[in-house]
Amino acid sequence: MAKKTKKVTLRDISEKLGLSTAAVSKALRGHEGISEATRELVLETARTMEYKGVPEQSPDAAPNAVVFIIVNRRELKEPHTMSTYYFIDNALKTHGCQVAIHGVPIDGDDQAIFDLIERDNPLALFLFGRFSQKFAEQLQATGKIMIVIDHDFPSMNFDVVLTNDNQGAFAAVRHLVHLGHQRIGYIGDNSLSPTFHDRYNGFIDAIRYWGLELNEKHIYDLHFINSFGDIDYSPVMERLDADDLPTAFFCANDPIAYILSNGLNARGIKVPEDVSIVGFDNLESSQFQYPPLTTLDYPREHIAQTAVELLVWRMHHPQAPCRKILVQPRLVERKSTAIPHKPAL
Repeated sequence: MAKKTKKVTLRDISEKLGLSTAAVSKALRGHEGISEATRELVLETARTMEYKGVPEQSPDAAPNAVVFIIVNRRELKEPHTMSTYYFIDNALKTHGCQVAIHGVPIDGDDQAIFDLIERDNPLALFLFGRFSQKFAEQLQATGKIMIVIDHDFPSMNFDVVLTNDNQGAFAAVRHLVHLGHQRIGYIGDNSLSPTFHDRYNGFIDAIRYWGLELNEKHIYDLHFINSFGDIDYSPVMERLDADDLPTAFFCANDPIAYILSNGLNARGIKVPEDVSIVGFDNLESSQFQYPPLTTLDYPREHIAQTAVELLVWRMHHPQAPCRKILVQPRLVERKSTAIPHKPAL
């Protein structure tokens, strides 16, 4: 029986050349910080050792290459996550790539993902959603191409694809203003993610643009991360002052809008007759709410295609400056918004 040949890994190459595995990976991917002479040496050594991860020109030229999608473990089975994964998977398949999705803790405290990166040598890493900056830095140190989706690390250089959250919030307020609302509130959590903070800023910009009163009592900057690290939206109704309500609310995402709408209706405050509500993300369930939710559409399919196109571009331009691509969301008008109710005289 023939002896099975041991698969060559990045560590094997690094030990042979006396380089770190991060340096070897960067050399193979053409990243900055590696001299041309070292890159050529690493490539030649990898070919000699019959290492299977020697890069081709593009994903199209590397059939069956694997791309890792790394997701916060707590959000792995969320509808937003699975829907986006579906579209990324479809987009990568057109380039002959395989996709593997991995759930890890938000702080990245899990050596297993780094072992998998070492073992499987993925073509690229798609980092989807919220993670700590420390974890993002550790992933960057592997030397892999990284595309960040639906999140941002303002102090770091990454290729990023996300919605134009500021403009989406502006569009939500514009819709309410056109209906005749002048007292508009906001519910979100500015500390949850940069995207939530951008949606808040877009709301504030729109209120000022339309010359409306900025009533601090109607702005709820809540904290949705509980002591277990889970997202808990119960503070929406716990903190809401039902005796002092605006005629409309813009909510930073659809789940917040669901809680608000259900909670108001349960208290006899009708949506949209008494209070109009706009959400953000256009989750599939938003159309089945009572009443169906007006919301900003998160263009998942377009974002997935854009992220894959960015990956292809990055492979051809490894030294180019990082890109941040903003995709404009679209307002989906349903029955949770209406002309403000005017009390009888």
